[in-house]
Amino acid sequence: MLDKHLANQSNVFANLKDDVPAGIAVFLVALPLSLGIALASGAPLFSGLITGIVSGLLVAPLSGSSLGISGAAAGLAVIVLSSIQELGFHAFLLAAVIAGCLQILMGLIKAGAISYYFPSSVINGMVAGIGVILFLKQIPHAIGYDRDFEGDFRFVQSDNYSSFSELQHMLAFASPTAMFIAFISLGILVIWEQPFIKRYRFFQWFPGVLSTIIAAITINQLLLEYAPDLALSNGHLVTLPIMDNLGDFISQLNAPDFGAVTRPDVYLVAATLAIVASLETLVAVEAVDKLDPYKRTTPANRELIVQGLGNIGAALLGGLPMTQVIVRSSFNVQSGAKTNASGFIHGVLLLLTVVLIPEALHKIPLACLAAILLVVSYKMARPRIFKTMYQAGAYHFIPFCATILGMVLTDILQGLAIGLTIALVSILLENHKSSFYFQKMHIGNKTILRLSEHVSFLNKANIRQTLETLPAHSQVVIDATRSKYIDYDVYEMLENFRQEAPLKHIGLTLQNLRGYGSLPPVTNARPQTYDSQQSLTPAKVLEILKEGNEHFVNNLESNRNLLEQVNDTRQGQFPIAIILSCMDSRTSVELIFDQGLGDIFSTRVAGNVINDDILGSMEFACKIAGSKLIVVLGHSHCGAIKGACNHVQLDHLTVLLDKIQPAVQAVEAETGNTANAENYGLVQQVADKNVLLTVAEIKNRSPLLNAMLASGEIGIVGGMYFIETGKVQFYSEIA
Repeated sequence: MLDKHLANQSNVFANLKDDVPAGIAVFLVALPLSLGIALASGAPLFSGLITGIVSGLLVAPLSGSSLGISGAAAGLAVIVLSSIQELGFHAFLLAAVIAGCLQILMGLIKAGAISYYFPSSVINGMVAGIGVILFLKQIPHAIGYDRDFEGDFRFVQSDNYSSFSELQHMLAFASPTAMFIAFISLGILVIWEQPFIKRYRFFQWFPGVLSTIIAAITINQLLLEYAPDLALSNGHLVTLPIMDNLGDFISQLNAPDFGAVTRPDVYLVAATLAIVASLETLVAVEAVDKLDPYKRTTPANRELIVQGLGNIGAALLGGLPMTQVIVRSSFNVQSGAKTNASGFIHGVLLLLTVVLIPEALHKIPLACLAAILLVVSYKMARPRIFKTMYQAGAYHFIPFCATILGMVLTDILQGLAIGLTIALVSILLENHKSSFYFQKMHIGNKTILRLSEHVSFLNKANIRQTLETLPAHSQVVIDATRSKYIDYDVYEMLENFRQEAPLKHIGLTLQNLRGYGSLPPVTNARPQTYDSQQSLTPAKVLEILKEGNEHFVNNLESNRNLLEQVNDTRQGQFPIAIILSCMDSRTSVELIFDQGLGDIFSTRVAGNVINDDILGSMEFACKIAGSKLIVVLGHSHCGAIKGACNHVQLDHLTVLLDKIQPAVQAVEAETGNTANAENYGLVQQVADKNVLLTVAEIKNRSPLLNAMLASGEIGIVGGMYFIETGKVQFYSEIA
């Protein structure tokens, strides 16, 4: 299902049923936020809308972020306000143009890599913190107190009340109509989330947000008609700059003052904007990638370049600086967007609306938008994330909580700074003993990552870079057997890669990734006991051998203490299988099948041929010692098979090679070709045939084994070990 979705990403029309409703929903939320942030920044109201339009029309198509939405950022409002007061608006626009150029330079020098070093505790804390702030800020709007503007995320608000004292002060200005509209809006949004609604195609195309807006407008218009005293009026409705024609639209645009290019203070503001906007964008990118249900990764350096282009474009038209913003991006994810087409649609709608039909938006009650944002904020700060971070341990939970509290009690940027500082202290405390690493090796197209005893957050960037550079159709093995501690950030990244790997057609084996934090030691593999041996069936034994061969191929091995196994087997042995293999030095079956002391009987002879002594050994293994499976294992490039094909004569070896001649003759009869050691294909066919004939000979020459086979007590199977790959291929199911 995910494969199909990702294959359709290149086809814009394949996802329109999801992206169009999401784009409409984001547009409706972005509109008041853009206006409010422009107001908080001391800039013309239209400048916030210009930024939203440019972000949709320019940034969204170029960005590598599938679900990120850019726009005017509340986190920059304080910086922008002081900068405009210091430089003047037109000189400030020049600083924004220069900031965009600096962001492009940062992307070109790969500065986006710093995003890898943002701890998950801070990223999750930022999302939850904004959710808490948004929730607190929307309660007054939901009851009809609209003095503070949308987009004001500071603790001390523009109306001189704090986020908390406002909740008490608002009660004196409560509006029954606003509360009723907010209540109805919440009801519609909740109903729209129900599974029975989502089953109908109509509701997939018609978002709950749009339904909520229409219902709220209808209620208020009916009140205006029949009970005007109860209706919401100016101050409680969305307000836009009115433009009657194209000239009015153009008059709202402002150009930078390029004459200020020699002013040093312009460059200082530009550098500040570039650094802060880039950091806020990179943090948002990390957060949105975590929210993405398809676990796509945004190229951070490309995002910096595109954001720089967006800031240049917006500033040239008189817009505010932009970043990728978490509120709109989260809402985009929750609205079901699949690709960045939703961001483009939101930009188009902003442009068309402010130019053609601004009056229509003047009818939207702010209480309705508050209800929408209350739902968004709850999803951003739902209790489950608090539980997850608590379970991650104190070193993650404390920075997580500190980020939230810092953001709620100050503002977004200061809260992030507080969270990052405490996270850094936590990392240093967690890693004070030593530095840690992981080992990487390449075998063919297979990459093997063997994690060390202590894997900290400091390893995250290195491991992530390795995983991101893996080509499609490669094989990767991640072995955490030796790990005694794995940081939650690394564990979360590996779990995300577990979901991502099939989408990239990467074969993934995760060995002993058993959680995060302090880990219990891997349990030692112990030899079979009488009870465990007797509980096995031949088919189950074959599965154990196949699984062991997978371990061998992936350069893994079960955790064994050989002295412990010596002690375990001193009173008796209970092997599960007897394996007849060649004496070749490359075909040790204990290694090939990842078995230990007391697990299997191993019988080895050149050419894996049968004789009375070997048959007697098999009868002992199965009838007396209780083994459940007989395996006849040949191997590629077998010297004995080559000797038989060339009819080598050498003392006692001649007698041994004669036992392989039936296989040589059978292949020559089937193919019409004379076997010789130089014909690899024919040699391999003889090796295959020799195994099959040996299996048949065991059954024919041992009535005891044949009877046990017929009763289901044992099984017998042939296989071929390929020395080129280490892989064992079994010919058929158990006989």
